Amino acid sequence: MAAQDGGAIVIDDKRIVRGDTRRAAIRAAATREFGRKGFEKARIADIAREAGVTDAGVLHHFPRKRDLFIAVVELREDVYRGLHGRGFASVRELFDGLIGAVRLAAEDPDLVRFRRMLTGAASIEGHPIEGRHRENLERALDLFVPVVRRGVESGELAADTDPEQIVLELLALNEGIRDQWVTLPERVDYVGVFTAAVDGLYRRAAAS
Repeated sequence: MAAQDGGAIVIDDKRIVRGDTRRAAIRAAATREFGRKGFEKARIADIAREAGVTDAGVLHHFPRKRDLFIAVVELREDVYRGLHGRGFASVRELFDGLIGAVRLAAEDPDLVRFRRMLTGAASIEGHPIEGRHRENLERALDLFVPVVRRGVESGELAADTDPEQIVLELLALNEGIRDQWVTLPERVDYVGVFTAAVDGLYRRAAAS
């Protein structure tokens, strides 16, 4: 309940916690439903039932299905967003940072499956995330290519290394191995295979 505190209204912390818990449950259920069915086929009623709330409960936190979908997209991107604000001292540090982000992402398999679904969805005209992958790729190139270029200039990497090519390969490794894991999770160790592949890419590019 709300209480007066020197003229200000203070909201009961328990209500805030309950609201946050419900919101998290809704997003988790939506992640699974959207990941399995995509944006168009997923239904608010199914998400509400899986989250243990009413349809109205879902719409209280997310007024439109589109809002809920974008909230899950943002949740997935939060895993990698920490990389964007870091100043990497070396290419090895950048590579290790991405390995750490993949390890964190793998802790939520539903979000990994959701991300695979996004790959095709981003190219559909009128889709809520149309064009978003292009923006994310351009942002990654703008942030990571200068780090690799500095690595070449400092002598960390071989002089003939193409910085943009290295970053594109790095990102492609994540995309490809993630898709392999979603397809065959019982045989593919997402984090282990990705780590080995990134280490191999670094050894190939490193100055001898």
